[in-house]
Amino acid sequence: MNLLFNATLAHYRSRKAEALANLDLYFNHSVGIGEHSDLQEELTKWTEVLATAEDCLKTLERNFDNGAIRLEVHTVQANAA
Repeated sequence: MNLLFNATLAHYRSRKAEALANLDLYFNHSVGIGEHSDLQEELTKWTEVLATAEDCLKTLERNFDNGAIRLEVHTVQANAA
């Protein structure tokens, strides 16, 4: 596997795990949160981090195969009259 591709996947997997951990903390362990002036802002922030990480992972996996670009050729069949 291409090392740069692998590092990029690891980055987004890490961001996803970080976002999930933070959201789990806010949703299920609010005793450990302490004071937050804007809890909803934090929830929105980590939800956006999660969505971005998941979108980036899907994009990389859809367009690359172990770092090599995946070329999809779509052919259109002409109707023979």
